[in-house]
Amino acid sequence: MNTKHNGDAAHPPLSQEIAIHLLDLLSQDDAFRELFALDPEQALIQAGLSPEQAAQALCGESCMRVDTLASKEAIRAAREHLLQSLTSEGAHTVVFCFND
Repeated sequence: MNTKHNGDAAHPPLSQEIAIHLLDLLSQDDAFRELFALDPEQALIQAGLSPEQAAQALCGESCMRVDTLASKEAIRAAREHLLQSLTSEGAHTVVFCFND
């Protein structure tokens, strides 16, 4: 799978299963949310990605790199949009996806 888009690094889409699990954790689990904010790579591994997939998911200006994680309520409200974004082929550099 090509992970380059217009010369910029991008991560491949997540599987539907992983994306659903990730959104479940981000919208419900306070301990996971804290880990995601502090160490997103380890959080993604905990959510089911391999270490290589987790590193690739955080390349460049990934939407999974956040300064302030969006609230559980905001993630729940945007769940369908986030699921579509995380599982589609694309650059995945929309920096506001998980930002509050």
